[in-house]
Amino acid sequence: MQKKLLDEKTTAIYKKRKVDVVFCFLKARIGFTRFYVRGHEQVTNEIGLALMTINLGKLAIRWREKSLKKKQRGNIQ
Repeated sequence: MQKKLLDEKTTAIYKKRKVDVVFCFLKARIGFTRFYVRGHEQVTNEIGLALMTINLGKLAIRWREKSLKKKQRGNIQ
């Protein structure tokens, strides 16, 4: 299995899969289905904002979980 994973063809497939997962997540979670600008710099900015949106959402979830854990610990003591 390790030989298979280290194979050049398999490595290329897995690299592509990582990108596919991110774009599927963008499409499903925030409805990001197309770029609304033209030009490399503007598209880079737009994708940056979309990715930042996802990261802020993850951060909010972590903060909420941390807050709930603190409340639970406070009630137990």
